[in-house]
Amino acid sequence: MVSNYKLLIALTLAAISVAAKASDPTRPYGWSPTASENGTTQQRQLTLTQIISFGNNSYAIIDGQRYQLGDKVGNYRITAIESQRIRLQNDQQELELTMFGKKIKKRSAINGGG
Repeated sequence: MVSNYKLLIALTLAAISVAAKASDPTRPYGWSPTASENGTTQQRQLTLTQIISFGNNSYAIIDGQRYQLGDKVGNYRITAIESQRIRLQNDQQELELTMFGKKIKKRSAINGGG
């Protein structure tokens, strides 16, 4: 009888351990954490889902949040909102998020032109 309880406890602990490593079903589509060199989690990849234009005003929906030209997204600032893409920039690089493409174009070394 005691060995049955030990077995039940061992199986329960194993199930909890496996469940803790499972992916979060509530995470946004396309999101995945990436580990940096020191093991901490870096900022996740940004997902552009919609661009809205009203006259001279344009808004970008990124990861469910509304942004406009000049707004800060993470450590980037929005520098352009076009009909199918947006551009973001920080001191080190420029990103281009497109509506229908899943890739992010990165241009590093802004001062060096590369």
